[in-house]
Amino acid sequence: MDVVAFQVVTVGQTATGKFETLYDAGEYTEAYFLHGLAVQTAEATAEYLHQHIRHELGIPDGQGKRYSWGYPAVPNLGDHRKVFDLLPAEKELGMSLTRAFQLIPEQSTAAIIIHHPQAKYYSTGESRVDQLTR
Repeated sequence: MDVVAFQVVTVGQTATGKFETLYDAGEYTEAYFLHGLAVQTAEATAEYLHQHIRHELGIPDGQGKRYSWGYPAVPNLGDHRKVFDLLPAEKELGMSLTRAFQLIPEQSTAAIIIHHPQAKYYSTGESRVDQLTR
């Protein structure tokens, strides 16, 4: 038997609101420091949750990978809708999707976690360099 996990993590709308307040006040440096901190906090929380899932399943540290939509391994952002149908991201976390399936708030991540020992990062399509040099 194999197991797959899905996760959605967000810092929340408060970070976006604070960023906008600072930016509108001309506090650009502070706004972008806050934005960077919020993005990194979401990413760190996603990694913490991934480690927790490994622990709960008895899987060794470092085994498996966390794939997020919009990157070469899983490029179709439309699949965010499927994740939102599976997980209570809207109701419990107050998240939403844009018409282009981007996560709102921006400081959020969604991922599928594959724990197979041979899981690795890969690309399913052309690289960005290939796309730009055609």
